[in-house]
Amino acid sequence: MIKDSLSLSILIIEDNLGDFVLLEDHLLEKFEAIRIFHEESFESALVTIKSDKKIDIILLDLVLPDLHGEVLAEKIQQNTSDIPIIILTGYTDIDLARKILSLGVSDFLIKDEINPEILYKTIIYSLERKSYIRGLNKTKKTYQDLFNLSPQPMWLYDTSSLFFLDVNQAAIVKYGYTLEEFRSMTLKDIRPKNQIRYLEDSVNEHGLKGVNGFAGVFVHRLRSGKNIYVEIYSSDIEYNDKWVRLVLANDVTDKLEYTKKIEEQNVKLKDIAWTQSHVVRAPLSRILGIINLIELESFNSEDLPYLINQLKLSGNEMDVIVRNIVSEAKLLNLNGLESE
Repeated sequence: MIKDSLSLSILIIEDNLGDFVLLEDHLLEKFEAIRIFHEESFESALVTIKSDKKIDIILLDLVLPDLHGEVLAEKIQQNTSDIPIIILTGYTDIDLARKILSLGVSDFLIKDEINPEILYKTIIYSLERKSYIRGLNKTKKTYQDLFNLSPQPMWLYDTSSLFFLDVNQAAIVKYGYTLEEFRSMTLKDIRPKNQIRYLEDSVNEHGLKGVNGFAGVFVHRLRSGKNIYVEIYSSDIEYNDKWVRLVLANDVTDKLEYTKKIEEQNVKLKDIAWTQSHVVRAPLSRILGIINLIELESFNSEDLPYLINQLKLSGNEMDVIVRNIVSEAKLLNLNGLESE
């Protein structure tokens, strides 16, 4: 018979020596590399569990001299972290079995029904189940960390009632509400009153289309009463056996104000450009015409004072226009815009 080469350390908590020897024989028949520890009471088992011995699985008799039943199973469970526990009993009590299994133990076996094959399969199943649960918990913690440690506000909400189910620390800081306050609120409580209908239409449209990703730009109201613009990204996820919506909110208030400022300055720059191309052109044309006359010497010398006066007038006119252009440029605060 081929034995399993899996290296295991098993603690058998059993006060009946005959039952212990039988369990030991079953284990040695199926496992090649196995270490077996034996304790006969809860107190002595507790010492072994808390020692530096590495225990992979526990076989627990449900009736010991110093403790028994549901209380025994609960006490062992409290002191074994994630070590799989298989309950062994001589009684067929289904109600008791259900209660004990609900505590988190791996399995419940009747002693008279145990044989090497059943015990082996139960141990392997318990180890795999514990490994699977450990993996799920690790994944859950990873996602929980991504949610809680995100620098952007995030929350979960019920799509039917719009109540907040959970929010991260960034949302608490940004919006000014505590976690307890958020859980008593709905999405309507962070929207201006004139935006409620827009919110309802957006939620309904998102639900009908089943679209995940960018949902749009919305106005949100902080606890302080200040309104901000936020880009909303959302997706549907399963949470506590129910489908809910996960939302990430990115504050784009400064970005939109910056864009608006640039657009306003672009309008002013166009006005300045028009001034340069049209208003400046008139006095400049007169100046160039007078210079051309002087160069040709085809004018009466008596006209020279008049022409010089016209040059001065045109020059002054251009000076006023240039000053106005400089003043308008300063109003744009171009340097301040570049530094933001």
